[in-house]
Amino acid sequence: MLDLHIHSTASDGSYTPTQLVQMAKKQGFSLIAITDHDTMGGVKEGLAAGKQYGVEVIPGVEISAGVELEVHMLAYGISPDDPTMVAMLEDMSQARVERMLGIIENLRNLGIDITREEVEALADGVIGRPHIARVLVAHGVVPDVRTAFREYIGVGAKAYQERRKMTVEQVIRNIRKAGGIPVLAHGGLLKLSETALNEWIDVMTKQGMLGLECYHNAHTPQMNAFMRKAAERNHLLVTGGSDFHGVARPDIQMGAGLSGWNDCQVCRGKLLKALEK
Repeated sequence: MLDLHIHSTASDGSYTPTQLVQMAKKQGFSLIAITDHDTMGGVKEGLAAGKQYGVEVIPGVEISAGVELEVHMLAYGISPDDPTMVAMLEDMSQARVERMLGIIENLRNLGIDITREEVEALADGVIGRPHIARVLVAHGVVPDVRTAFREYIGVGAKAYQERRKMTVEQVIRNIRKAGGIPVLAHGGLLKLSETALNEWIDVMTKQGMLGLECYHNAHTPQMNAFMRKAAERNHLLVTGGSDFHGVARPDIQMGAGLSGWNDCQVCRGKLLKALEK
């Protein structure tokens, strides 16, 4: 079994990279990818743990991109020390801090007093809105993280603030420059019609995108099939991942959404071959 979309404590996951590898080994996964949000801070630990426990680990990262349409691009096979990737992720980290400070100011204007220090204390690596949500829960402002997003920090909510992001084209170029493989994450979650999504995939393929995450816990069987057809039409790699975060999202287990991926071993072979180039 394989799962190519997993988050650790380096971003907003609940388990360290080592713990993720141990879980993967126990559950029978032979290949995983650690793909934290806008950081590769957990990759080296994950690779070392993979060697220790006999689980193949692909270095990865999930990058938020897009100006009008937010898109998440998975990047596989990049060294965490690559200068192009280091520079891009450092800029993205700064953008996250800027948004955090903006959201905190928005919350204060609503009479909710939380501090930067409280948020940073919960983040081992990259700061994200889930950390702000947990502070809101701790303050008793909301009963749970989902309510925090719905009422305060989700898109369109009272204290929401947009984050500065690079264009998808820029991200794809940087991933390719760093020697990595850019793959669209959970395309079925994009708010596009099937016609528009097909057109977008065709355009981004011409820009250098190399794969589609066809299997994901939020995809329906119909969306799996749709993404497979798009991948075949554009001669793209097929990947799949659960988007596992741990206790933060208890309804999503490692391997979730991948049961219909019947040719996963064939797709695995194509991905590993591409990573060797």
